[in-house]
Amino acid sequence: MSQEWFDHRTDLYLKYTLPSLKNQTNKNFLIWLSFRPQDKENPNTKRISKALEESGLLNIMTFCGTMFTEDRAVWHNVDLKERLANCLPLVKPFIEEEYVYETNLDSDDMVHKEFSALVQSKEFKDHGALYMKTGFAYHTADRLAEWNNPTSNQNYTIMFPRDIYLDAEKRLAYLNGFDSHEKIPEMFNAEQLPDHYYCTVIHGSNISTVWNHQFRGQEIYDEESKKELLKNFK
Repeated sequence: MSQEWFDHRTDLYLKYTLPSLKNQTNKNFLIWLSFRPQDKENPNTKRISKALEESGLLNIMTFCGTMFTEDRAVWHNVDLKERLANCLPLVKPFIEEEYVYETNLDSDDMVHKEFSALVQSKEFKDHGALYMKTGFAYHTADRLAEWNNPTSNQNYTIMFPRDIYLDAEKRLAYLNGFDSHEKIPEMFNAEQLPDHYYCTVIHGSNISTVWNHQFRGQEIYDEESKKELLKNFK
């Protein structure tokens, strides 16, 4: 990860993802941002920290790297349990509820303003999960289209009992090797959420999400319609 990449990703987070979280009708959630150890003094980390403080949203920043099993950068998985064991005690004071619903939200994506309320309305299920198929994709060149993932988009939610969530070994055993959002429907007691509750942002440096992708559906050309739809996200 270069400094140029981090600069660009920070700009995207502050322009799209954080406004999406600030737009939630239910703000009873914790934002957990994961960074690498060497990013602690990076100017971008300080920019994000300042913006989060100004947002008033509950948040924590940890510096142990990613907190999930990787399906591509698999070398990160070797010491994942140790890194979780180091970081989960920092998260623990923020979590008082009996159950934890953890949503994976990439730092360049958005969710509908009612997403948090919808997720929290769902009853806990052991090994429960929530996932979405059809949503939107927004290209930063100001283009908007439906996005149709045939399995599960990357903005999934997994339900944990609190004691399992906060214990590195129990957490990994509970996830049972889960490493990719496409596996949510087959590996969990999963429920599909209604359509149009996520918006994937396409900006030219995505790993796999490109505008001319087979998942892209009907494009919205009418400017007023596009404006009204985007107001639901930021």
